[in-house]
Amino acid sequence: MTKYIHAFSDPITDKIDQSLIGNKGYNLCLMHGMDLPIPEGFIINAKAAKEFKKKNNFGDELINELKVNLNSIQEKTNLQMGNPEKPLILSVRSGSMISMPGMLDTILNVGLNQNIVKKLAENKSGFFAYDTWRRFIQMYSHVVHRIDNYDFDEILENYLLGANLSNVSQLDAEDLEEISKMYLNLFNQRIGEDFPEDPYKQINDSIIAVLNSWDNERAISYRNINDIPQDTGLAVTIQRMVFGNLNDQSASGVIFSRNPDTGEDKIKGEYLLESQGEDVVSGFITPKNISETDNDDAFVKVFPDIYNQINQISKNLEKRFGFVQDIEFTIESNTLWILQSRNAELNAKASFKVLRDFVNEKIINQNEALKLIKEDHVEKAFFPVLDNTQELKILTRGLPASPGVISGLVAFDIEGINEIKEKDEKSILILVETNTNDIKAMHISDGILTSRGGLTSHAAVVARGLNKPCITGAVEIEINSQKKNISINNKIISEFDAITLDGHSGEVIDGIVKTKPQEPSSDLKEILNWCKEIISDKDITDSLKIIKKAKLKLE
Repeated sequence: MTKYIHAFSDPITDKIDQSLIGNKGYNLCLMHGMDLPIPEGFIINAKAAKEFKKKNNFGDELINELKVNLNSIQEKTNLQMGNPEKPLILSVRSGSMISMPGMLDTILNVGLNQNIVKKLAENKSGFFAYDTWRRFIQMYSHVVHRIDNYDFDEILENYLLGANLSNVSQLDAEDLEEISKMYLNLFNQRIGEDFPEDPYKQINDSIIAVLNSWDNERAISYRNINDIPQDTGLAVTIQRMVFGNLNDQSASGVIFSRNPDTGEDKIKGEYLLESQGEDVVSGFITPKNISETDNDDAFVKVFPDIYNQINQISKNLEKRFGFVQDIEFTIESNTLWILQSRNAELNAKASFKVLRDFVNEKIINQNEALKLIKEDHVEKAFFPVLDNTQELKILTRGLPASPGVISGLVAFDIEGINEIKEKDEKSILILVETNTNDIKAMHISDGILTSRGGLTSHAAVVARGLNKPCITGAVEIEINSQKKNISINNKIISEFDAITLDGHSGEVIDGIVKTKPQEPSSDLKEILNWCKEIISDKDITDSLKIIKKAKLKLE
């Protein structure tokens, strides 16, 4: 009998085909085996996805397996699908063999309906219940039925405007209940039927929608850009929801086990109190720095024990996976849950330091380290840096999401970038937030600047992967997309005007600036010495050729 589902608790053996359960699912299984705090769940494998595409429906075997695994979660958690007294609420997430951050769809809070929400409002809090409900209505409607997020955002923004408020946290439960009713009316108007109340229908529809997201435009573009085979296959992870928006002792965040910009052996990350994970990685909100200590709501002050716990977990995961980890987590009522861990995207400088340190710390050996070197990182190590002997006019500062220095002409869309390319000039893409739908424009631009978003948003991760200088969360920038200009402290910069991004410092600089050659770091020099011990030809001087030849010898 064909097996389509792998539970997190099932053992990982040599017989398990990792490509079938995807990178996310495979790592969750390994972390479950490490006794880390992982919410219960299972993976529908890529074989089931391929069969669904052929037949356009799920066979009886898969449906039966799905029921068995859902029942298993219910027994382990003492929660039940559709039971208002103790509801099981789920997330439905994608999982490819090769990570594609933000390109595939996710649906959170699956299993909610109006009866459950009313009971949650009585037992927990009205704000939490209706905040979670309105999130689910919007995400389900957008992913399953392709209703534009803008339509829901417009309802929310108009409500806030009418109440003379600026953000959701200022609303009360009655406000959110009213907004949820407006969302439900919008769904009914667009789809011609009421929003589904049956949790099992919601799960079924969500699985199909996540599978179909493999063929969305941004996912196809991302695979083309990164040379990922189109037939790699997609798994779907079903997992019990934990709620970072439950109360003021709850949060969501992302951390790197080491600094992805410098390689320093210290966690770096971002978080938002009373939030869900999509708030942090979406880029729509600029989150808080997890290393900040001065504020009253600093992470280490609000969650001192969890700060220590997450530090220890990050070290354990580095040793288990042999690389810096990018870890998504949720805190529900002061309890830590790990939702995902994957190899982090590092810049060139950080990657050389990390590999050298990992060898010194005996996490990996020299040969393993050399195999992990990216050739474009070697090229990036010699790119110019800012010449600090000149006088600079700093316009504003944001978050250094991806390093490098780039001077170029401002553009607001792919048409503007193409026009700049025709002039044989460099382009800097300006966005409110680095939405993953802009992957094509991001790819052909030379630098990226946003007014919102943090260092750990999906698109900031993509920018690092593309080796593009990127500054996010430059909050002083006011963007006028219609007039195609930006205002920074009363200075107007129009499309095709020149600015410079320093992705190392987060500074946005007026005009074109001078750069100077970059000296290779001591870490890269040490790695080159390892290579010279492997290759026989000692006369090669080109760093990239030295590393290529050494890697070839190790194959």
